[in-house]
Amino acid sequence: MRDLFFNSPEDFEDLFSRQSRKITDLIFESIGEGIKQKTSSVTVFTINIGEDDFKYEITLPKSQWKGALKTCLDNYQRWECTDEIIDTYLLIKELKKWGIKQS
Repeated sequence: MRDLFFNSPEDFEDLFSRQSRKITDLIFESIGEGIKQKTSSVTVFTINIGEDDFKYEITLPKSQWKGALKTCLDNYQRWECTDEIIDTYLLIKELKKWGIKQS
């Protein structure tokens, strides 16, 4: 799990208003860890805004992994990240072995 810190809600909104390499990598890495550990969900990251004591955990259930990885694959293809394309394809293939269906 990774912590993301933002000074304001606008900073948070800016990161998620576009296709972010950082977020794509975090999703890919988290799902990869979930597959290795055979968990039913993964916490992708926690969000901290300003001096607020609240943390917001962003999780993905296993039923959403395939769709999330397909989005990662699309992003990596757009960015021409060959190694990441191959790694993402292999994770999707692993999910197919598990019989994971997208919800």
